[in-house]
Amino acid sequence: MSWFVITLNITIASIASLICLLGWKTLKSIRHLNMGKSFWVPILVSGFSFLIGSIITIFNEMGFMLATISNEIIQFTQLLALCSLSIGIYCYSKEIRKNLSEKILISEAISAQNDDPEVEVIPASTIDNVNSSSNGLRLKAVSGCNHQLGYLRTFPINASLPEECLNCDKVMKCKHY
Repeated sequence: MSWFVITLNITIASIASLICLLGWKTLKSIRHLNMGKSFWVPILVSGFSFLIGSIITIFNEMGFMLATISNEIIQFTQLLALCSLSIGIYCYSKEIRKNLSEKILISEAISAQNDDPEVEVIPASTIDNVNSSSNGLRLKAVSGCNHQLGYLRTFPINASLPEECLNCDKVMKCKHY
């Protein structure tokens, strides 16, 4: 019996159990969302595979299993765990690249709109929904506002905001459009 192998596999089994628990709880909490499952399902499968492999290794070292069959099972579970991790990381990086490209496109469109000297300013009290012709972004104005949508974008940074802007629930949209 190799106590080093047993101790190492107990540690791996403990970590794999924590990964399984974390994956399961996260999947339960995000089950209603349409994102994140492509990452957490492979993480859960990977943790479970490492856990099974570690348990089989522990039993094998204690002499409870046949070495030839258990070695094949251990190698298969390790391969399954690594493949699951690879799939999870690939899905995560794909989602990150997609989100980053969307953020870059939107920020470029907003900065192009900000740099344009002929930015169209629309009175909010007259129009509620307007499509910007320059970049296709949909702007929503606040009805009842005394200023125009985008007023805070041109407002000086160190100046205090008007009282009606402080009470407005669209202040962030006005600042960034």
